[in-house]
Amino acid sequence: MSKRKSAKARRCPICGMAMRKKGFTNAGAQRWRCDACSLSSTTQRADLKRMAEFRAFLAWVTGKESLSEAAARLGVVRQTFASRIAWCWNVSPRIAKGGPVHRYVEVDGTYLPYGWCLLIASGEDGRPIAWQWCERESKAAYRRLFMRIREPGVLVSDGGAGCLAVARERWKRARIQRCLVHVLRSTRTDLTNKPRSGAGRELLKLARRLTKIRDGSQAAAWLVGLNRWHDEHGAFIKERTHAKDDPLHARGRKWWWTHERVRRAYYRFIRLQRDRTLFTFLEPGLVAAGPIPSTTNQLEGGINAVVKRVMQHHRGLSESHMRRACEWAIIMLASHPDPESFVMPEAWSRTTPPERHDTEPTPGTETAVQLPAPGINAYESGFGIRKGWAGHT
Repeated sequence: MSKRKSAKARRCPICGMAMRKKGFTNAGAQRWRCDACSLSSTTQRADLKRMAEFRAFLAWVTGKESLSEAAARLGVVRQTFASRIAWCWNVSPRIAKGGPVHRYVEVDGTYLPYGWCLLIASGEDGRPIAWQWCERESKAAYRRLFMRIREPGVLVSDGGAGCLAVARERWKRARIQRCLVHVLRSTRTDLTNKPRSGAGRELLKLARRLTKIRDGSQAAAWLVGLNRWHDEHGAFIKERTHAKDDPLHARGRKWWWTHERVRRAYYRFIRLQRDRTLFTFLEPGLVAAGPIPSTTNQLEGGINAVVKRVMQHHRGLSESHMRRACEWAIIMLASHPDPESFVMPEAWSRTTPPERHDTEPTPGTETAVQLPAPGINAYESGFGIRKGWAGHT
């Protein structure tokens, strides 16, 4: 009497009868045998094969090996490896919306090939919590980024107009800390590294001390130095030049500030202090639970630097592949990343990413081709693409 076969036993592809286990292959795979037609076969686990390919893809795209080096390590040629991992570009990583409330959030944008800008937000642990692709750091882009983040205690940013406007719009209670390194960079842009005037040299020296402030006493001393600078050079930044004295640079103006760049650098400090965004990181009520950063160095030297290195190691990627590589570089820096959880069977059958359907212009261009309105014949005179040269018959 033969043993009754389990309902989970593999079915014979020829006769449909239940098969029985019969040892293992040299590779360790389970061998099955059909008693009715004597067929012997093994079970192919497509999911295990795909996961192995995905792990190889992830190791390559987030590492520094070239495609040829990664293929050689696996014992295949470059074309074979590229073909096997082609479907992996369709797997889209993402960070869940919301998450915990952070004491502070750092936000910054980094510009990448094909005219794209990548906005990244990180928490106090330096891990990414959200990102957003955009053409430039606009209000719309920051609005979409902040929609996925819960209101923090402090926002540390470079002070872009779009970022600050959306932060005040969505996060009513969040305090803002301007990145002091970006403030110093803006001051250098106005004054240059070697100012001609004595007032400019003294103001630049004062600006360089800004990033070294660590406590309230140092901040107070810095503000005293700024007031002392104004007492000494206040009349200097009030000097005006009239058009009749310098008509060559008038450009339609009746007068202008003679030392406009020095004046702008000084009043930048005044505006930030009045807005209470210059020394937010020193307020006792905010630092009681831990220090608050005065710069976005943690984000720029961490996540942004990793993304830039990935782009350097994998130069020449297409636009869609470039974006996906950056996303994988970010997701692998998140808290407890689980990249295999994003792999779905529907991604296995596709070899190219789905087409994007939007109405936005292509990044890096000033405009996009405007499609005709419904009911308009696009091939009427004036709508078609013109070729040839004038006068040709």
